[in-house]
Amino acid sequence: MKGRLLLKKIIYSSCFLAVIPALLIMFFLPPLGSRYKLVVEEVDKNFLSDVYTDLNSDSVSEMVRLVKGVPYYNILVSNNDYQVYDQWNLKDNIDRDLSNEFFGNFDNDEFKEIYIFTYKDDSLFLNINEFFEPHGTRLERIFITKIGVVNGKVTSNTYPAGFFDNNGDGKREFYFSIQTGFGLEPRRIYYFDIVRKELKTSEFTGVICQKPSMVDIDGDSKPELFGVVGASGNYKIRPPYSDSSSWLMVFNEKLKFEFPPVEFYGLTNQLQTFGYKNGDFKGYILSHQTGTADTTVLKARIMLFSAAGKIIRDRLYSDYGFNSYTYLVVMNHFNTDRIYLFNKELLELNEELGIINKVKSPFRSDFTFSTADIDFDGNEEFLFYSENEEKLVIYNASLNRMSETKLKANMYSMKHTYYLSKDHNNKLFLTSSENGYFLKMAKNNYFYLGFLAYPGIYLLIVIFIDVLNRINTHKVKQKESLKQRLITLQLQGIKAQLDPHFTFNTLNSVASLIYLEDREAAYDYMIKFTELLRGMLNDAERVYRTLEEEISFVTTYLDLEKLRFGEKFNYDIQIGEGVSKKEQVPKLVLQTFAENAIKHGIMPCADGGFLKIIVNKENDYLKLTIEDNGIGREAAAGQSTSTGKGLRITGEFYDILNQINKKPIKHFISDLFNEKGSPAGTRVEVLVPVE
Repeated sequence: MKGRLLLKKIIYSSCFLAVIPALLIMFFLPPLGSRYKLVVEEVDKNFLSDVYTDLNSDSVSEMVRLVKGVPYYNILVSNNDYQVYDQWNLKDNIDRDLSNEFFGNFDNDEFKEIYIFTYKDDSLFLNINEFFEPHGTRLERIFITKIGVVNGKVTSNTYPAGFFDNNGDGKREFYFSIQTGFGLEPRRIYYFDIVRKELKTSEFTGVICQKPSMVDIDGDSKPELFGVVGASGNYKIRPPYSDSSSWLMVFNEKLKFEFPPVEFYGLTNQLQTFGYKNGDFKGYILSHQTGTADTTVLKARIMLFSAAGKIIRDRLYSDYGFNSYTYLVVMNHFNTDRIYLFNKELLELNEELGIINKVKSPFRSDFTFSTADIDFDGNEEFLFYSENEEKLVIYNASLNRMSETKLKANMYSMKHTYYLSKDHNNKLFLTSSENGYFLKMAKNNYFYLGFLAYPGIYLLIVIFIDVLNRINTHKVKQKESLKQRLITLQLQGIKAQLDPHFTFNTLNSVASLIYLEDREAAYDYMIKFTELLRGMLNDAERVYRTLEEEISFVTTYLDLEKLRFGEKFNYDIQIGEGVSKKEQVPKLVLQTFAENAIKHGIMPCADGGFLKIIVNKENDYLKLTIEDNGIGREAAAGQSTSTGKGLRITGEFYDILNQINKKPIKHFISDLFNEKGSPAGTRVEVLVPVE
């Protein structure tokens, strides 16, 4: 028994009751602060740089800008204080859609070279400048190939792939690809031997290979090259490899096929290839996206291929609940490749292409993303951006949200470089169209202080529940007090109704009738008195009763008084239209005032008097009027020895009911006067709300 009482006490305690709502609030509450703080600094458009890079290995970035001068394009190099080192004038045209500036270090010294492609008419040139080395490499207008030009517009794009020492001379060759759309050619991968000024190219395929990657997949210390292949369908005659299909094409360092290309038929489809190494496995992850209305072609899916070009497994994107374009990403984290899919959800997959991590997309609209080491810890993070929502959100490799900020940029032209400063206050430089931002993210040392909010939330709920309990306890006590007071007033009311004077007078009247042998009258008198007593006793525990019961009770009382006093007074009860008699009224609402009118108003009159009771309905109230033509309150006060206990009990009774009712019971007592201004009776009006 004691154990049950103790358990009950614990369960109903404020501390226990606060646990569940506190846990629910904590679960749905957004993160209280961020583990990382992201500082965003917008760059003045007058000093908007294209890129930052460390050209001279001093751990401080140089600012490199591409400028349209007169008559030449030029590349301007300056320090972080916008002080210009020098500029490199280029005589041919530069098109941003054709080429951006690239950076590399083919000779493995301390100075990087700047690489950029220029064109004149339909001729493509490569330009190289080892900017900070006085006797370094500087090559201009190296002819590469003829490029596609349609209606005077260049239709080719160049993509750098990387560097590799192909011939063992200690100097690395520069690998890149050129893709052309309507202009058809060139669509090849190249490498340029900077020392010998020799250009090598892959064989003609007719297939576009964009954004090539160079990764040693098979572990032979030599890179494989692969990229994004689209089925553009531009050729009217079939080339060696149809451009109405997408292809898994992997080239070795000699730009020969690593294995026979694998075809995926379907016009406008796209195949994106990533190198994937995890443990002992070495191979490729492919994303096949469908753009054709032809339902017979291969559906959109993710595929795992071996290093020898053999499919191991695949899975439809629809299996993940994705029906629109899905981003596939392979990112290296702590020397292990990890697979991700981004759509309406952000998924991480294992080698079996099963989901091992899933979070909801941070956006309701379309978004783009990139990867960058924004906190400079040696591992890259994901930068997701929505132009519609103007929001940049950063996740780590485990898809944990690190931070977010408001940002205005063009989502399709965003690029980033790393800004390294003298004071080692390194930042990520993000550019897009005419907007530029420095982003600095670091650990928030005060993050864990935010967890103090959780016990604070719990404590507030405990206090809130405790206050509610106290208020509820007070209300219960108040309600019980009112209940006890109502019971007391009910008993006092019964006692007032059974006033000895009234009871003895009634019994004396009955005895007198018996003595006079008026048995019928005595019987009627006793029956009415019995009805009165029965009504009082039956309603002893009730606070309200129907208007019909109240009228019946007061009628019985008035008949008894009339039997006592004969024709000394008469009464009349009138019920107005719309009154159903089913309305609830406080017990004794008529009898108390009727008794008072007879006793103090009518009986002192030598000629007796008349009592009138009128019941009407006004809006949401019953209006009960008790009116007599007696001597009036002033004269009655001078003659009566009554303490007015009945009226006091009634007033207190109404006060208690008014603390419970939505609408109050109101009663008014007014004196009546004749034409001469003399007292002519009393009127009592009681307004009872109809509920």
